[in-house]
Amino acid sequence: MTVHPPSRLHRLLPGLTALLGAFLLFQVQPLIGKFILPWFGGSPGVWTTCMLFFQVVLFAGYAYAHGLTRLPPRWQGLLHGLLILCALALLPITPDESWKPADGADPVPRILALLAVSVGLPYFVLSSTAPLVQVWFTRATGGAKPWRLYALSNFGSLLALLSYPFFFEPRWEVPAQAGLWSGAFVVFALLVFLSLWRDQRQAGTVSALEDKTPPELAHRVLWLLLPALACVLLLAATNHVCQNVAVIPFLWVVPLALYLLSFIFCFEHERWYLHRPVLWAVPALLLALIACVAAPLEKNALWIALGSHLHAWIPALPEKLSLAPNYLWQLAVAFGSLFFACMLCHGELARLRPGPARLTEFYLCIAGGGALGGIVVSLAAPHLLITFAEWPGGLIAAAVLASWVIARGMKRLRPAFLLPAAAAIISMLVLGFTSEPRILRVRNFYGIMSVEEGWDSGLRMKYRRFIHGSITHGMQNQGSPLHTVPVTYYSHQTGIGRALESVRYANARVGVIGLGAGTAACYAHLGHTFRFYEIDPDVERIATNEFTFLGDAEERGAQIDIVIADGRLALEREEPQNFDVLILDAFSGDSVPAHLLTLEAWHIYLRHLKPDGIVVVQISNQYLYLAPVVEKIAAHLGLGTTRIITKAKGDDYATDQVIVTRDAAFLRAHPPTPLPLADAEREKRMNPPVWTDRRHDLFQVLDLH
Repeated sequence: MTVHPPSRLHRLLPGLTALLGAFLLFQVQPLIGKFILPWFGGSPGVWTTCMLFFQVVLFAGYAYAHGLTRLPPRWQGLLHGLLILCALALLPITPDESWKPADGADPVPRILALLAVSVGLPYFVLSSTAPLVQVWFTRATGGAKPWRLYALSNFGSLLALLSYPFFFEPRWEVPAQAGLWSGAFVVFALLVFLSLWRDQRQAGTVSALEDKTPPELAHRVLWLLLPALACVLLLAATNHVCQNVAVIPFLWVVPLALYLLSFIFCFEHERWYLHRPVLWAVPALLLALIACVAAPLEKNALWIALGSHLHAWIPALPEKLSLAPNYLWQLAVAFGSLFFACMLCHGELARLRPGPARLTEFYLCIAGGGALGGIVVSLAAPHLLITFAEWPGGLIAAAVLASWVIARGMKRLRPAFLLPAAAAIISMLVLGFTSEPRILRVRNFYGIMSVEEGWDSGLRMKYRRFIHGSITHGMQNQGSPLHTVPVTYYSHQTGIGRALESVRYANARVGVIGLGAGTAACYAHLGHTFRFYEIDPDVERIATNEFTFLGDAEERGAQIDIVIADGRLALEREEPQNFDVLILDAFSGDSVPAHLLTLEAWHIYLRHLKPDGIVVVQISNQYLYLAPVVEKIAAHLGLGTTRIITKAKGDDYATDQVIVTRDAAFLRAHPPTPLPLADAEREKRMNPPVWTDRRHDLFQVLDLH
């Protein structure tokens, strides 16, 4: 059968279908995350679990596409058309609220089941259509190479990833976003049906795509292992920077964008990687080495001294550019090593790509590798490891790959190169897995927690500090009588301290969302009831076994209750608690639970508060200005506010806390702390709207100055 010369529409059709399909494929991920992130405490683990689900479904979609292409073209069109109609019948994709967790059980199975029911089939259709469009393109053109369509698909994914937080999220509420996505999916379905119709006309050219020579087994193994390594590095870098470097919300956007960018470069044209692999491998090796040894190096006294003198030697150097421990320096190293390592992995994949006849098998192996990497980081590592060891492990594997690429491309210098490369990799093995001594480490869905014990030479006593990622969640001096004195964010001068000091009367009731080490219990006395809400059961075990704040309060005659659940969801189910004080202490880290600051959440809080009760919001955060959000909601509800800011002194940390109450006498007794002019102007410019469950945006109050 003669191949018909493609019309203009048919030349554009594969590109439009691939671009829109990839856009929807990645747009649905943050959209569905917007729905479920608040239900599971806002943890980065929610995102990595979603990534695991999408990678596994992507693999299933590619497997379906691979099997479908083995059928006659007429059956291919019929089956895939029916699948698209079933997906259309399930629109719109909004998860039911019955999926909200009711206890502190492991949330991973529930998240996976929720995603499967709400978005599984549409996502399966989108993922399976991507390789099918390329197969249809090769048939329509008599065997033309489809790799630019693959690069175009990755561009569509990147566009979706970057446009959601900066364009779609600020402009539309979540239901409207789901409606827009559903409408675009209908357009996508029409494009696919046009592609199917075009493919039926080319049914006689199937033989032109046959390839009876199977690829080598080694190639198939590399098709699996190279994308697995890239995925491990992607997820490990996300966990590493979100938990240990800079606690900035949505920092997962950057590594995923770099990951997709490497796909685009490697498959768009051979000039990007295949003509000069060594130029990518050298910086990949160097950056992997630096990233792997950065943590122990930053604590080296000589390195710190060198960094402190750098600006004296180079006066023109920007203030934030330093060799000393600095989040910008660490982010640059982490993201740089991730990008160059992904360029190696995806570049070698591009070098090993097969002919068009093996297209779906190739994509099936890539998707399988991605799913394997997701399983390693999201499922295996949290249960088998107590640190983020997959990050240095992935860097070492990338260094081995880079060394192999360099040795392959520099045959004359190979003997002189291999010895220093081996020494560098051994150094990475020794230093990369070095960790600070801690008396306890725990890793679970919510991150890594540890307890550190040290010696305070000024007080001449031991202390213990509870650390979650890089954020301190409580500290206790071990000697009497200081072991009952509240420190860190809870000292008597803070907003929390002032609010709790005002309810020293008998039968006072206090609610606290966020347990930490249990420091708030220092204010509990005979007849008081302190009710803590904590989403992570391991936090309760640490607070109970490693610190004595809770036990000391019970010895003084206070009643201590601990509810293991998301604070808002638990309060939503409970009868009114009649709290005198409610403390919201969940906003200091990277996983900021925005659902605790929406208008609907405040209606729940007020239902549990006495008429003159006090709500204290701990908003101390290096990158987010949450005060305008709290003050805007308070004004909307007709409540008064005061803002208490304290400076660091000894064991008392710098704090920023907003107090919301109807108690005019309390507000007069505690006037707000004056803000520096620059901060006041910055917050005034932000002017966020009243946050609701359907519309809230952390980027509105994000500042990286």
